[in-house]
Amino acid sequence: MIMSIFMFIIVSITWLISTLPFLIPYQILLAYQSKKLGHKLSMAHFVCVYIFVYYFTGVLSFTGIPSILDIVHNSFGIITGLNIQPDEINLIPFYWMTDGIRPYIENILLFIPLGFMHPLIWKRYEVLWRTLLTGLTFSLIIELSQLFNQRITDIDDLLMNTLGTFVGWVIFRLLKKHLSKLQDKIFVQHPNNEKIPFLLRKEACFYTASAFAGMFFFFYPLLRSLLIPFLRSLFGFVLM
Repeated sequence: MIMSIFMFIIVSITWLISTLPFLIPYQILLAYQSKKLGHKLSMAHFVCVYIFVYYFTGVLSFTGIPSILDIVHNSFGIITGLNIQPDEINLIPFYWMTDGIRPYIENILLFIPLGFMHPLIWKRYEVLWRTLLTGLTFSLIIELSQLFNQRITDIDDLLMNTLGTFVGWVIFRLLKKHLSKLQDKIFVQHPNNEKIPFLLRKEACFYTASAFAGMFFFFYPLLRSLLIPFLRSLFGFVLM
């Protein structure tokens, strides 16, 4: 049990490392632009966004998004039409309910942190529809990407992920009064009379895109293949 936990820690840290080639250039530009325009980015803000990126790479790993290698291997199929089997797409809501509710609960729990952290870190997501749209969009991208690696693209996952986002937002609203001091430290401080720069206004999207890009371009095609023999030599087995 302890070894499995230790292995998970190593693997999950590697998820975050895979995002750094995209995060670091973006944050350098963000810090430069924000400082130039008088916007203050606190250390608490950066800590929270790294926690968010770490969480979202875990979501991508759990849902099993494809890598660049999957796209390359399917490059001819993209032109002539993907070879999608009928059982790889489900458009009927609650089709798998007879098999048990555990997958539904897991998908709800998976997106609760997204619904909670977005309004906690970024004030514009305190509006419900923005947070719900974000959860729905991210879930849809994940489901569509699974067409390239023979996983099931399921409307139930889309519905439950969106519901989980809503539950996370509700939890945030219930705890908002208790989180006000923390938010004062996290929120970006900027002059009221100045327009928020684009890199800062779309910060949540850039961090999410960095998580996608890191897993897509680095973790699955490169770091994962290097990590497996290392973990096997260290623990004698691999849980990935």
